[in-house]
Amino acid sequence: TIVSGGMPLDEQTGPYGAEGFVRQALSPLPNFSGFYPVVGSWLVNHEPCGLSIREDESPITGNHSRFLPHAIL
Repeated sequence: TIVSGGMPLDEQTGPYGAEGFVRQALSPLPNFSGFYPVVGSWLVNHEPCGLSIREDESPITGNHSRFLPHAIL
């Protein structure tokens, strides 16, 4: 759920919540032609080794978001 000023702005239902929640500051994603991309990266032993781009029509990235992995060689 995206919350601003104590009011929910957007949410996605799913099988989440029993394990608890993570609260973090809102950093709005850019909207490119109706899609919201987010970049993920992996480090192993302090070295970059992977990169991914996930995007969705919702600003909340979910299990059904499109996923494009990259390898850093």
